[in-house]
Amino acid sequence: AYWWIRQAITRAIAEKGRTIRLPIHITEKLNKIKKAQRQLAQELGRSATIAELATELELTPRQIREYLDRARLPLSLDLRVGDNQDTELGDLLEDTGTSPEDFALQSSLRTDLEAMMTDLTEQQRQVLSLRFGLDNGQSLTLAKIGERLNISRERVRQIEREALTKLRKRKQDINDYMAS
Repeated sequence: AYWWIRQAITRAIAEKGRTIRLPIHITEKLNKIKKAQRQLAQELGRSATIAELATELELTPRQIREYLDRARLPLSLDLRVGDNQDTELGDLLEDTGTSPEDFALQSSLRTDLEAMMTDLTEQQRQVLSLRFGLDNGQSLTLAKIGERLNISRERVRQIEREALTKLRKRKQDINDYMAS
């Protein structure tokens, strides 16, 4: 009964002891690594290296590093940092989202491109949209566009060239955006 109780307590700690739950097998491996770290620290009189831990536990150094990386606890974005503890960690993170100016510019450019493309035939619009990824951001090769539209690669190239020639006549509008 002792081992069952001990296992139940260990599993409860593993389940509830962290903000982000780790699988039991990883938690058990981390416990073995921590135990080996303590034993080696006592024997050596210093902290054990990754290589020493790997030798002791019959694992590779890479595996030890991976387990230790998983053991890191998450940090709160509300954590106070700095000399005066007056800045929150979240304030220092870069916002990688599109700025309002860039969003407005992209939206306006998209509207103008769509207006310019009304002069093109449906097939020309399709070819340009697929070729330059205007709809989903992924551009396709001439061959893939040909397969999708059931025409030859050479015909796709010709349609693309015709469409671009028509658009170049109105390129001043796009150049204004690129200059700003």
